[in-house]
Amino acid sequence: MDEFVSRMATQRQVLDIVNSRLELDEKLLGLSSSAIDRWAVSNQLGPSSEVVKLLKNISSQLFFMATRSQEPVSSEYELRKEKIIEAVTVLENTV
Repeated sequence: MDEFVSRMATQRQVLDIVNSRLELDEKLLGLSSSAIDRWAVSNQLGPSSEVVKLLKNISSQLFFMATRSQEPVSSEYELRKEKIIEAVTVLENTV
């Protein structure tokens, strides 16, 4: 359960970073690939935008962790957690 809570907290943190620091027409409402795509189009951000790339990376890392949350903690799982922390830090510095 702690892993689920941690993933949700990370998602909220990412949404807060993006929505509080970027003054765009539309807020980012979720971290699914389709939500990011819709948000990017609405705010005229191309798929090659650094913010869009970072968000997609964080989204895919979180998805991996969600599908592996019932498995014993593996080295890959721990590595993904570290990558998410790094990606969120880069996002904070980018926006």
